[in-house]
Amino acid sequence: MLSFFKRLFVDIGVDLGTANTVVYVGHKGYVVNEPSVIAYKKQNQIVAVGRDARDMLGKTHPGITVIRPLADGVIADFVAGEEMIKAFIRQAGIPRMLINRILIGVPTGVTSVEKRAVIESAQLAGARKVHLISEPMAAAIGVGVNVLGSHANMIVDIGGGTTDIAVINYGGLVVDNTIRVAGDELNEALVRYAKHELNLRIGESTAERIKMEYATLKDNEHTHFVIKGIDIQEGIPRQVEVSTAVFCDVFQDVLTSITNAIIQTLDKLPPDLAGDVIDRGIILTGGGALMEGLDGYIRNIINLPVSSPSNALFCVAEGTRKVLDNFEMYKNVLLT
Repeated sequence: MLSFFKRLFVDIGVDLGTANTVVYVGHKGYVVNEPSVIAYKKQNQIVAVGRDARDMLGKTHPGITVIRPLADGVIADFVAGEEMIKAFIRQAGIPRMLINRILIGVPTGVTSVEKRAVIESAQLAGARKVHLISEPMAAAIGVGVNVLGSHANMIVDIGGGTTDIAVINYGGLVVDNTIRVAGDELNEALVRYAKHELNLRIGESTAERIKMEYATLKDNEHTHFVIKGIDIQEGIPRQVEVSTAVFCDVFQDVLTSITNAIIQTLDKLPPDLAGDVIDRGIILTGGGALMEGLDGYIRNIINLPVSSPSNALFCVAEGTRKVLDNFEMYKNVLLT
């Protein structure tokens, strides 16, 4: 009888990202893959979450507020963050009383206050137990790295709000580094480029779409695309055709910050582990790893092998799945 009731309860894994949230539910698989955006009216009446809310960014009347409750990988707006988490769990179709534990990926540099905000949001969503795992640890497990073994593996998880860098072995982080520079800063760089070079005003959603659809760092594969916005001088809609060759320059400062952070992390690496990193190279995960040519760009600067798995966007969520499915094996890698 006891085992029957245990089977009723469900474990949930969450990659709670600044830009995107992925939810895994035991026995159901991945049930949510949505932008981390919520839209609401006054008195916190929710209008939309996820893609529907993202599509409203910059387009609503003053009566509707559209926000991203997470900043730099952690909850910045507690009320909106709690409502968004609850909405995503409702989408998963799991009654509150049947939620057992929730495992959530967080940046390595998260503070105790930020941890508490994430834990309380999950508890209010109905979780009996809440566990946290660092995103590079979850990403490494999701990729298939043996994080419990003696060989060191380097993970660079590039999300929307943070880039998390870690060298992992024996179930822990040997060295780690988190910088609050990632995909959002790439979007901001595009907004600045449009303003200063093209005299166009574009929104965050437009910048994100351009980055996802056209951004490339490959020198020999240039094409053209159109940027649409508001002419700053004339105040009317205008479009400009641009070559994809501009991305290397537009993203230069952000990419330099990320590569410098990788170099600084490598500089802290114990000499006896250098051979492992040389042999295994650097694994890029997260949505930022999807940018065409990024692996080659970093490889040319650092002179180490760099690779990115085909499931880069889902590595953290996949890691939470594996931990929940083998909880006793991985419980010592958790933050709580």
